[in-house]
Amino acid sequence: MWGLKRSFPELATPRFILRELEPRDAKALYTILSTEEVMRYYGSDPLLAVYEAKNVIAYFKDQFQQGKAIRWAICDRMTNELVGTIGFHNWTPQYYRAEIGFEVSPHYWRQGVAFEAASAVIQYGFEEFKFHRISALVAPGNEGSNRLVQKLGFIEEGLLQDYAYSHGRFMDLTMYRLLKTEWEEKEHSMI
Repeated sequence: MWGLKRSFPELATPRFILRELEPRDAKALYTILSTEEVMRYYGSDPLLAVYEAKNVIAYFKDQFQQGKAIRWAICDRMTNELVGTIGFHNWTPQYYRAEIGFEVSPHYWRQGVAFEAASAVIQYGFEEFKFHRISALVAPGNEGSNRLVQKLGFIEEGLLQDYAYSHGRFMDLTMYRLLKTEWEEKEHSMI
């Protein structure tokens, strides 16, 4: 979509810096992605070794360079600690749409991390990537993520039965959408 020359955009929120994942993040990313609680709804099994986290980082870098996806490291402004990742995947430029995905370390759950990071990423997606639609696919049992996307203004469109396969079983996913006009209306109503 943009070729190999595009630099990775860094974003800032009041508490976090969102930057490109780097090899130095492998150990912290492994800690997050090897946690059963985090991976229960992620769509893949927990990581078993740090080298797998290095492979995940390389994969995200390659996807960005090809213009297919972008994944930011969510880093605490004060400690520079990696607390999660967030980004867009299933990017379809000709239709101006992508899906959002994220995970946060359980040590940071219920502290507004994903909401703060997602708000910045969604704004950037609509403004800079010119998205018209951002989707979110969330397992019905993932109560925290369902509450989060609804708080962000996503609207439930329906249930996709047996849509994903993870942990040796098929999983239903709820399809949510957020259109640019809906985001703008939400942002203006908060002013």
